[in-house]
Amino acid sequence: MLTSVISRTVLGSLVGLLVWAQLPVVALGWTAGVVQSGSMRPALMPGDVVLYQPLRDRTPAVGQIVLAQDPTRPGHLLTHRVYRVLPNNDLITKGDDNSTPDSTPIRATALQGVARLRVPWIGLSVQLWRAGQPVPEAIVLLGLAILLALATLPLHGRSQHQGRMADVDRSP
Repeated sequence: MLTSVISRTVLGSLVGLLVWAQLPVVALGWTAGVVQSGSMRPALMPGDVVLYQPLRDRTPAVGQIVLAQDPTRPGHLLTHRVYRVLPNNDLITKGDDNSTPDSTPIRATALQGVARLRVPWIGLSVQLWRAGQPVPEAIVLLGLAILLALATLPLHGRSQHQGRMADVDRSP
């Protein structure tokens, strides 16, 4: 009984986190992204899902975490904290775990959004899959399968008292 309750609680929490991670995306037009590296530790960890609000022609403030097209790797996105705003509104960013700021400024047109919400761990399987690590991904999938199997167990079994009552002769 306890394993079924715990399994249902864990699965319910995971579903809740998934809904919480997607609700602003659907309802508000925000962007969701899975953190892939540790450059923003301890604020953001690999496998966290971050929700980004569009900027709508605003310049982010120093200290805010932004999502932008990576100026050094075309086609890739970068999540770093604003370290300095230049006079032309370009940004110098820095990962919290990096010792120095990024060397290439980010143009204002490359900004995708500002971080508003972190949902921890929910993107871990996506992060493992993108990294091409099949063993940890298989462990995550096996864990989910076990949780699902345990969650299908009945919440209460037939007690011994109920069994004895069924065997009692009720004739007058």
